Amino acid sequence: MKKNNQCDVFFKAGYYFKLSLFLLILTAFCNVNAQQKITGTVVDNSNMPMPGVNIIVKGTTTGTMTDFDGNFSIEASNGDSLVFTYVGMKTTSVLVQDKTKIVVILETDNELLDEVVVVGYGTQKKSDVISSVTSVKPEDMVKVATTDIGEMLRGKAAGVQVTLSDGGPGSSSNILIRGKNSINGGNNPIVIADGVPIGDINDINPNDIASLEILKDAAAQAIYGARASNGVILITTKRGKEGKITVSYNGSSGVQTINRNFDIYSGDEFAQLKREAFRGSNLGVYQPDEAIFSALELASVQSGEYIDWEKEIIGTGTTQNHNLSISSGTENTSVYTSLNYLNLKGVVKNSDYNKVTARLNVDQKISDWLKIGLNTSFQFSNENRPNVSNVLLNSITTSPLGKIYNDDGSLRYLPGGFEENKNPLIDLAETNSLGENRNDIINVFMDISPFKGFNYRLNTSRRSWNGKARSYNSTKSISGISSGGLGNGSIQFQDNVEWQIENILTYKTDFSSDAKHNLNLTAVHSVTESKYNSYINIADNIPNDILGIYGLEAAETNTPFISGNRRGLVSFVARAEYDFSSEYYVTVSGRADASTVFGSENKWGFFPAAAIGWNVHKESFISDVEAINNLKLRFSYGSVGNEAIAPYQSLSSATQRDYIINGVKVSGYVPGDFLPNPDLKWETSTTFNTALDLGLWKNRLTTTVEFYNTRTKDLLIDQALNAGLGYKRKKTNLGEIENQGIEVSLNGAIVRKEDFKINLGLIFSKNDNKIISLYGLDEDGDGIEDDDVGNGWFIGQPIDVYYRYKPIGIFQEGEDIISTHQPNAVPGDVKLYDRYPDDGILNAEDRVITQRGPDWIGTLNLDMEYKEIDFSTNITTVQGAIKDNPFLYGYTEGGSLRGIKNGIKQYYWTPEDPGGDFPRPNEANDPTQLISKGLQDASYIRLQNVTLGYTLPKDMLSTLGLNKLRLYVTGSNLFTITDFESYSPEKNPNEYPEAVSVVMGLQVSF
Repeated sequence: MKKNNQCDVFFKAGYYFKLSLFLLILTAFCNVNAQQKITGTVVDNSNMPMPGVNIIVKGTTTGTMTDFDGNFSIEASNGDSLVFTYVGMKTTSVLVQDKTKIVVILETDNELLDEVVVVGYGTQKKSDVISSVTSVKPEDMVKVATTDIGEMLRGKAAGVQVTLSDGGPGSSSNILIRGKNSINGGNNPIVIADGVPIGDINDINPNDIASLEILKDAAAQAIYGARASNGVILITTKRGKEGKITVSYNGSSGVQTINRNFDIYSGDEFAQLKREAFRGSNLGVYQPDEAIFSALELASVQSGEYIDWEKEIIGTGTTQNHNLSISSGTENTSVYTSLNYLNLKGVVKNSDYNKVTARLNVDQKISDWLKIGLNTSFQFSNENRPNVSNVLLNSITTSPLGKIYNDDGSLRYLPGGFEENKNPLIDLAETNSLGENRNDIINVFMDISPFKGFNYRLNTSRRSWNGKARSYNSTKSISGISSGGLGNGSIQFQDNVEWQIENILTYKTDFSSDAKHNLNLTAVHSVTESKYNSYINIADNIPNDILGIYGLEAAETNTPFISGNRRGLVSFVARAEYDFSSEYYVTVSGRADASTVFGSENKWGFFPAAAIGWNVHKESFISDVEAINNLKLRFSYGSVGNEAIAPYQSLSSATQRDYIINGVKVSGYVPGDFLPNPDLKWETSTTFNTALDLGLWKNRLTTTVEFYNTRTKDLLIDQALNAGLGYKRKKTNLGEIENQGIEVSLNGAIVRKEDFKINLGLIFSKNDNKIISLYGLDEDGDGIEDDDVGNGWFIGQPIDVYYRYKPIGIFQEGEDIISTHQPNAVPGDVKLYDRYPDDGILNAEDRVITQRGPDWIGTLNLDMEYKEIDFSTNITTVQGAIKDNPFLYGYTEGGSLRGIKNGIKQYYWTPEDPGGDFPRPNEANDPTQLISKGLQDASYIRLQNVTLGYTLPKDMLSTLGLNKLRLYVTGSNLFTITDFESYSPEKNPNEYPEAVSVVMGLQVSF
């Protein structure tokens, strides 16, 4: 019986299995047969047919595209979803049901135009912005394998020029927005993070940035008035969001090397250079090697064993960057916190940098009308650089002839036996330069909104910076040996504290009528105070290295320097923004600032601005033009101020002097170098800006073209004075400068499909800078205002120029040299340009003015996505820049062709080979007018960045319980094409080289 029951169970199980299998096959068969032909038409919201729309059956590879009339045909089954995608339009899904013919209406995707842009003391939709504001996407910035935010901005915004300040670990770049507006008043833009002015753009962790905007014209800058004349960079950090806790990690690790765009003389080449140099100082007769080389050098020459100093000093650097952030929030409370750790080991051995950054942002809703918030940031860093400048200098200029080590393995002080060539490895081992910095930012704000449209924000902040620097050259360092085995060094303590209190009132209304009239009013009262203190002690002749610089008490001499200052700013701001139906725009603003750095009669400055905008594409005569979906005209005019000078320069100052009276040292004071100027006032920049924004074919092609003209008056200049006055200089307001330029941004969606996208962007910027006026003097009576030749300032020329003789060749044997304007020259000397050939003399008027700055800068950006793979690259170029390279002429830099120091290899003139473009070597003296050969074309084309990434598909992420997982590899500064002979076209060869970086990273969130 039991057996029969079991058989029955097995029989029933088999029956149900067969039945299930039959039903499954039948269902599949029915589904296959349910496939049907779906036809239809795709139109836009104006009922115009749309050709080229991509259509795909969701979850499959089945797809098609609409024809010229917007028609399509595709096979699909009931229950399938058809996905319609087109550039500039919202993606639309349609469920296939019983209908076989459908009409699909695609709506314009205004996401780009409705993108929120941060402006001064508020935000606007991108479509409503009528001033010159450029947004840079944080996700594009962090693709660059660098820790410098300035470097991340290179090539990302038109009109923004980024140049290398220092290539060492933890360094920063220089940022210039629309050219130089000042001679002595500073040209750095002000950086504001969450409403708080910060000291350096790298005080912010790049991973914490939610948005970054650059304000470029006066209409955008004027609300910041003071310190805004050189542009404003606004940074908004991330905040917590309502919902479940999100944890994100972004980490990378990589290596750094350097590319050298020059050759130095090899051992054999340097030996021959030295022979030629001694020949040049010996009436053209070669001397025997024994008379030229030391015993150590001669041994190298005879054995062919030479020293590669670069290999000994420069190696492979490493980089580690790890960032962890947590975001969470409820209906009333949101929190964002992050922790970043950075570790860099430089390409110069023994140089390194470490930084830890922590952030906490909190928002708390107390009631419907009261909110409070907190933004805090803490940063600590330390760096070590062992006398890098001299080490790099010596790696290039120290003779390759000789021996590095003594027989006992210690470093040889003079590898070649000559005092001029000391062993650079000694300073690498026996010097250090340690820096420690701490940077804290605390920002507390409160929002009160008692009725609709009105908000009062109390914004308070405190920013403090503390720095400690210690440098020490041991008794065994080069300077220690030179001073008889005594060490030396310095220790410095600095701190800066800045307070800010702002009262910000805003009111928005549409007048509760037809919502076509929109008015936004802003009023601000701000008070800022900054205090700075510095103490430095220089210690010489420390007898031993037991305590290093902390043994300064035993030094033979200690020289202290103490300084400090205090400055303050009081400001009142008002702005009104009006638009009618998002079609016509008017903005008017004014800001009054009072700064303590100016004279008693001119503390206050007033900076007004106005802007108008017109969304032309909303007019009836344009709306029918199908190709144009965005056309805006913008105009602005306004002024901003510059106070970037040190405090107290309008006042009388005194300098300490020590005297011996009756054998006793006493201290007194004498007037300082600067003549007081109670009339010192604001430097003011006034800008006219006009722009065109254009979007074509549903924003498949977008462009912005801007023209600007900036006049800066009342320049803050250090005017030289007659020595008979008892003062050397006076800070005063003189002259005028003009910056005029054009900026073009072009972006195109070359391919825009669901699984394949290609975007191409071009950025072009050209700025012309010139001095309009200086002192207003015409002492020579020629009817033309005089130049300031001593400072290199010329009317009608840019601020930065070179004023030198121009080389046009090398004098040759048989040439009639005596009849030229250089009658004392000999064959092999540099031949100079003669502006006035008939006068037969070489004088100052034969010199030539050469512009330093570039003619234009540009960037090509390419972004590609194919399914889960992303690729991006950008190429930057700077054209027309001229830079002085002292390594082509300086004795210390090895450029003087005397055969004493090594240097950048040049094709020099000899009687047997007169084709050289550099003069004849001479051991006794530097070639005459060799400095004229120092100017080089510093234009370059650089592969700035290449990034390849892979993101895990969504179905795999959900299986793993993750929101995102992306692997990527990034290379930065991969190669540079330039004629400038250095490690970087922006720096001299002895300055820390800009590294080539390749990193691999991981981004994950859950």
